[in-house]
Amino acid sequence: MSEAGIGILLASELNVGEVVGLTFSLSGSTPPWELRAVARYRRGYHYGFEFLSLTGEQQESLRSYLQNLQQLD
Repeated sequence: MSEAGIGILLASELNVGEVVGLTFSLSGSTPPWELRAVARYRRGYHYGFEFLSLTGEQQESLRSYLQNLQQLD
């Protein structure tokens, strides 16, 4: 996961360039986020998605979440 997108293992077939809806939660974050993303990378069932519709609040929450993860390393 990064500020720009997320990598996901899916047991489904999508095409690169396909836009999808994603629903997920960050640890300690409620309610779940519902957003749109575009598939930018695919190798087998491993996909890389670029976020398309993060709100300013979601961007800040994600930035903070990722910084906290780095501090734990």
